[in-house]
Amino acid sequence: MKRFCVNCGVEESSATPIIRGLCPKCYIAIKGLVTKPRSIEIWYCRVCGGVKVHGKWLYVQNAEELKDVVEDFFMGLLKPSEDFILEDIEAVFTPYEDSPATINLFGKLGEARISHTVTITVSWKASLCPLCKRIAGGSYNAVVQLRYVNADSEIEEFINSITMEFEKWIREVKPVRNGYDIMLLDASLAKRIAESAKRRWHATKVVESYGDTRRSPEGQRVSRLYISIRILNFKPGDYIVASGIPYTVESFDGIWLTLRDSNGKISRVHIDEISKNLSKYRICKNM
Repeated sequence: MKRFCVNCGVEESSATPIIRGLCPKCYIAIKGLVTKPRSIEIWYCRVCGGVKVHGKWLYVQNAEELKDVVEDFFMGLLKPSEDFILEDIEAVFTPYEDSPATINLFGKLGEARISHTVTITVSWKASLCPLCKRIAGGSYNAVVQLRYVNADSEIEEFINSITMEFEKWIREVKPVRNGYDIMLLDASLAKRIAESAKRRWHATKVVESYGDTRRSPEGQRVSRLYISIRILNFKPGDYIVASGIPYTVESFDGIWLTLRDSNGKISRVHIDEISKNLSKYRICKNM
């Protein structure tokens, strides 16, 4: 038995299914596909262009990333009707300018494939994100204390890659004896740098600590994260003293150290032994 739309009278077909007594066109007109806010506010950083969505600042590198972030935000605001499966959206909007956003909806209503357009008025509110506030105030939340046994091209490449990847969040890269101090605005990035170093060098000693406790402008007690990264990149000719006995490094394959004492006796030590008991060793670079 054929069914008909109770609103317009169109007969049901494969192209025009009847959903709750209505054809797709009348369903959309009467019930709607989604519940949406009439207008929304999006806070953005007037310095770096980051946006704050659902209480969290997200940082974007280009217009495509901004579009993805805003579309995800819109998707979270739209509440589909019980008969509509929202599969994807495409948003057309003017970044950082108050204007209506056109949102194209794609999904299924019953067995029918549906595309439909809705609009939301977007108000863009300028502010400063936490990172840009710290830059303006000259403050930083974390310090990576990177140290090595030998300066070489691999160390230089690692520092250059960090500087390029985290340029926005690095307050300063300060050369020090046998290493660098890297001041960062975001403590989570300090942990990422440490993980990157451990992936690159098996022979790495990492220690975390906190210091410089102070009060934030909001009155909260905050501490600065310090991550010490010691890269044990030994080379032949390096000098190690263990329990008062001097050794010269004969070779190092990244895992095993081959050492020679002053009498010419050869021994092998696993790098984990040195890494775990670093305080027992005195290490000098190639003499």
